[in-house]
Amino acid sequence: MKWKILNISIPVNDLERSKLFYEILLGRENINKKEINLIFGQENSCFFGSQGFGVRLFKPKPDLLLKGKLQSRRSFVTILVDDIDTIINKLKQNDYPFLCKKSKELTSVLVQEPSLNLIQFVRNISLFDQELDVSHMGLHWGIHHMNIESLDVRQSVEFFSNIAGMSEGQWIAPKNKGDFSINPNKLSILPVSSDHKGLHIIEPDEGFAFRNNFIHNPSIGGHPAFIVEDLHKIIELLKKKKVLFSDAKVYAMPGFHQIYLYDINSNMLEINQAV
Repeated sequence: MKWKILNISIPVNDLERSKLFYEILLGRENINKKEINLIFGQENSCFFGSQGFGVRLFKPKPDLLLKGKLQSRRSFVTILVDDIDTIINKLKQNDYPFLCKKSKELTSVLVQEPSLNLIQFVRNISLFDQELDVSHMGLHWGIHHMNIESLDVRQSVEFFSNIAGMSEGQWIAPKNKGDFSINPNKLSILPVSSDHKGLHIIEPDEGFAFRNNFIHNPSIGGHPAFIVEDLHKIIELLKKKKVLFSDAKVYAMPGFHQIYLYDINSNMLEINQAV
């Protein structure tokens, strides 16, 4: 199965205030939401990125008003795949409940993996053929990975492997590794490249932040990770705006400087840069 991360959806309370916050990190909102509207329908949201690749901010609706729909109160990932029919058949064979939407241009599947994280799979030929290199998209950032909290890492990995045909990789830590476990029962990676891009699946670790002298705990709640060209510039902007962040340096992935922060809705974010 060929796959790649298409976009990340992040729940917010105030779209306008949230948009201003994300413009500090990601630049101006893209008002052309043709692909986003195709995937998610016409709804009140804002989008950062290009051609459907990027970050969508949305405001969750009251659950009792939802009719036959799923929503997440956590950030969730939309994964672009080249064979969604196999995923649908596997879900049926394994008795996973899911929602499917089909049109001439796109097929979308919403499902909760074993730890109840919402996952969206999408099949669209024209989007899949697009190059994800941020320089080709006119952006100074990209999506490096999505971190998913799992109460049973092996069960979650089995879901992605068996249902979506996604191959598990091996976590490679730097020499100056932080204080966390890379045991595949605690932390796993489903990579799309050799530089830790893809899906990271981690068991929540309440002592993670304390042991690593962080303000934020990246093992809890899941988070998107953005890769940028100039992390120092982002750090200076955060200091200027008095946004609290944890500077992890190079501690989890070889050759990547990582920082963690919360947005104004208390969603965890990671920003990193290859160094």
